Amino acid sequence: MKKFRATIALLFILQLSTGAVILHENPSKDTWVSQRSWGLGLTIPNGSPLEDGSRVEWGKHRNITIVLTLPNISYTDKTIYFIVSIMTKQQTIIQAAVGIHPKNTYWTSSFMHVKNVYQHNKTYVAVLLDSPPYFYPYDKASISIYYRPSEDGAGGVWASSITNLSTGESIDVDILADNSSTFMDGEQEVIAFESYTSNEKIFEQMDQAILHSILVDGRRVLGGWYIDDGQVFDRRPLFEVGGGRVPSFISIIFKNDGTIAWIYSKPTWNNSLSPIYSILFLLLLVISMIIVVYVAYKIKS
Repeated sequence: MKKFRATIALLFILQLSTGAVILHENPSKDTWVSQRSWGLGLTIPNGSPLEDGSRVEWGKHRNITIVLTLPNISYTDKTIYFIVSIMTKQQTIIQAAVGIHPKNTYWTSSFMHVKNVYQHNKTYVAVLLDSPPYFYPYDKASISIYYRPSEDGAGGVWASSITNLSTGESIDVDILADNSSTFMDGEQEVIAFESYTSNEKIFEQMDQAILHSILVDGRRVLGGWYIDDGQVFDRRPLFEVGGGRVPSFISIIFKNDGTIAWIYSKPTWNNSLSPIYSILFLLLLVISMIIVVYVAYKIKS
């Protein structure tokens, strides 16, 4: 009988330790830190409705503007961005971002482009980093990427502007000329909340970041978008921002006033486990119970 009880106790401890390991690996825990950036954004495909009754046709457009209110984040341990991205007809990704870096209490403006996106020699080119205008929590930002024809009509340049609508401060930057004057047809992840940190404490007091509008050639996009966290396998976006796992405490909500918001919501034990961990835990639990019953039967017989 003592041997039987010892065996049962050992198996029970094994079962509990297995559950503890799974909980320890739960990515929603504060101790989990991503080694790459994650991005949670909105991707807009061709055919999305515009306010004038027309539809998005990226291959005919040359101007995109995002208006958003920044969250209540004034410190971070790794860089965080709100980043506007668009691919041109020549497959160049142009990016303009408002971001906060470690040791800063304010957000800065940055511009870059990415060449050879689909090749092994993919290249990131910084145009201007950590520039004014500066932003503080709850400031409203306007971020535009657009094509500007030359005065003589012989070509043009892709440019970008960032404006702090709360202070009026603005900057306009030439990005590059790549022999294109419109965007690439396809599914474009035009705005994303990108972060190199998954430290939950950074986001606990963020309140919300509010996306007020997405304008394409001056016309507001009314819908048709989908949320892209880098794990949308049934769609074919032209590119993705981030790629790491988005922490479970960050999500996008669609508000009654027509705006969209990124919010923090504290995970609970019941919903913090990802599906794969939950399935694995239940499977091991069932196997452990079967082993316990089998061993008990063998010992008694």
